[in-house]
Amino acid sequence: MKRLSTFFIMWLCGAVAAAAPSHASDPLENLKKFSDFQKIDVKRLLEGEILSQRGPLMNFPNGISIQMSFYVPIPPDEVFKRQQTWDPTRCSSLKIYASSGLSRPCEPKEFKKLRFDPREHPVKWLLEKTLAAASGKADLNLTRSEAHELSACARNETSPDAISSCWAKLLFARATTFQLKGLGGILPYDTDEDFLYPAVQLRTMLQEQGKIIQEFAPLLQKTGMLGNDTEVSSLQPLYNWSFFDANHHATLNLGAVYKLAVGDHYQLLDIDYYASSTYYAAATLYEIWPIHDGKKTGSLVWRGDFLAAPTLRYTKGIERIAYGVIMIQEVKKEIRCFLDDIRTRP
Repeated sequence: MKRLSTFFIMWLCGAVAAAAPSHASDPLENLKKFSDFQKIDVKRLLEGEILSQRGPLMNFPNGISIQMSFYVPIPPDEVFKRQQTWDPTRCSSLKIYASSGLSRPCEPKEFKKLRFDPREHPVKWLLEKTLAAASGKADLNLTRSEAHELSACARNETSPDAISSCWAKLLFARATTFQLKGLGGILPYDTDEDFLYPAVQLRTMLQEQGKIIQEFAPLLQKTGMLGNDTEVSSLQPLYNWSFFDANHHATLNLGAVYKLAVGDHYQLLDIDYYASSTYYAAATLYEIWPIHDGKKTGSLVWRGDFLAAPTLRYTKGIERIAYGVIMIQEVKKEIRCFLDDIRTRP
């Protein structure tokens, strides 16, 4: 896949820098300027409704997006803290086997929670694909070198615990490189057609979101998302990894969360820069404003999700819209679990 031209990236950076959002504004009016929500019923939000919109169909064949707006009954700084300390494995409906933060520099022991249980059908699928990785037909996102190393490691000892250790070694190596080099350190996936770069997938999806890029320009520039692969983020992210069921396939990912204070509110960028299968990369943008409900300060949250996946390339029209509906349902499930956790664990 061709990289985005340097000229376009530099032009885009200049354009959005000139139109960066003001540090203090009316949250509802600001939301209308860049999002697909042109009418916001605050009463519905305060009553707990999660508003949603399917994003416009992208020209980028691998991409899909959705937008959410919801209310959280705690101030913005507390929302961020709770997001980072929330344990999603407690919500069984999310089908997350393990999830953990990573220190910087990360250590091999931080992947000890990774355990493969072959009684779980999605995990059995990953075990089989891991053993077949060296053939190049394993449906896994790997470099050719990683595929051979992973397959050789798994064949030396085929027990689930041994194979999980092989994957932990791979995740540790990728996480270490990302911590040192940022987006430019993300290794490509060796696909049947070409090398596929997760960072390019992320940038190409965002490229089509003019108003959103304008709104999040301060954050995206500081993370290097609007630069080139040689730029390293000037923000220190929080790192994480997860192991979960994605469309009946056990999937491993590596992520990073960036936070920027903009006046009285926050912008966040949460990226999955590596996924073992099912999808290529994902980005979630948040804007979190303080909003008052009587004497209590809560938060108005806008969330935009952008997903790049191989199956989307072969979907059009109604079928792609259906994928958007499913994506909305899954994200709403995650948001409800987070809100329930806040209510039950004050």
